[in-house]
Amino acid sequence: MASNAKRALGLDESTKIWHATVSPSPEGAAEFVNRPPAQGAGEAAFSNRSDGSVDVYYYL
Repeated sequence: MASNAKRALGLDESTKIWHATVSPSPEGAAEFVNRPPAQGAGEAAFSNRSDGSVDVYYYL
């Protein structure tokens, strides 16, 4: 199911490129990048926003 969430965003596991999304919370950001296929070391970066949400940059 989690892999389907990334596929629904048009992400193909065979071609890796950088993507960005906004998560409503740090916990949500961590949950997102750990969904199958989970990001490896150096394949995700985060930036906190002043409103508590988190910019998520991930390589997939």
